[in-house]
Amino acid sequence: MPQRIGIVGTGWVADKHVEALGKIAEARIAAIAGRNLERAAELAERAERAPAAAGSAPARPAVYADWAEMLRRERLDAVFILLPPHLHGDVEAACAGRVPAVLVEKPLGRDLATVERALAAFEAAGTFAASAYMNRCRRSALRARELFAAPEDPPVLVEGRWVTPVPPPAWWRDRSLSGGQFVEQCTHLVDLARFIAGEIVEVAAFAASGFVTDLEGYATDDAMVVSARFASGALAQFSTGCFPSPGPDEDAGIGLTIGSRRTRCALSGWGMALRAETSGGGLEIMEPEEDIFEVEDRLFLAAASGGERSLFPSTYAEGLKTLRVTLAAVESARTGRTVRIARGAR
Repeated sequence: MPQRIGIVGTGWVADKHVEALGKIAEARIAAIAGRNLERAAELAERAERAPAAAGSAPARPAVYADWAEMLRRERLDAVFILLPPHLHGDVEAACAGRVPAVLVEKPLGRDLATVERALAAFEAAGTFAASAYMNRCRRSALRARELFAAPEDPPVLVEGRWVTPVPPPAWWRDRSLSGGQFVEQCTHLVDLARFIAGEIVEVAAFAASGFVTDLEGYATDDAMVVSARFASGALAQFSTGCFPSPGPDEDAGIGLTIGSRRTRCALSGWGMALRAETSGGGLEIMEPEEDIFEVEDRLFLAAASGGERSLFPSTYAEGLKTLRVTLAAVESARTGRTVRIARGAR
């Protein structure tokens, strides 16, 4: 029997998940909730026309303006919470115990207290909760992690860069809503760095502003540089910015490089294509998946339905750890002090 899925949110990432779920025969989008009812109806129509529904009677998902009403009326096997950072919290708490499985878009929120409360609710209810860091599901990221797994050749230096045009949503331009670019976008690189090189225990950051003056409602940092130390003693440097104009090679501004004494891995572009070189002259190249959201959603639904939660590489608790690092960097930039991240913090 197909898994009945509810979607909360109607933005860009909701569009990606509707498309991905439409390719999965075991998935049925049963309901979509969003304040933009016109957009929710458009997504529901697309879900009805999905390729995976071709062999069964067409069924358009129900559309709700209120996610609480959706949860009251629908019997759901999983809920995808695809909301901006400032709208998280209440919906996670409501899903805990009411829905068996929940996938939450990154970042999980804009403050630790909200996310810690949600994690506690999920754990108390036994809900399978995951964070949507889709890059952990990529072949390239898994291969990079494998290359640096040998204890005799650990990572020494990690360098990340995310410098791209300003995203369109109005909420993104307001740091009080989005958390800023390091929290909302560069979180992908921080999470991958943790996934491959281990826990980050210390950060020091600088932020720049005053350069972007021509965008209405712009109230976030123009650029940020963050230095970090891993528990292993390895170091990282992240550079972020949201100032270039759109161009044909926007992917050139995104990348993560990991180096050890014998291995160098470069993950580049939004798709995280891999180029790995070893001291013996070896070269390995891996291109991105065609649809990483489909890969992510298949893994999540398999983990949720089969009881093998370890199949999915990005738990909600892991998402909280990444948020802890990015918020520590924001605090460091604000105060001018190095911020230590508590060892053992969830």
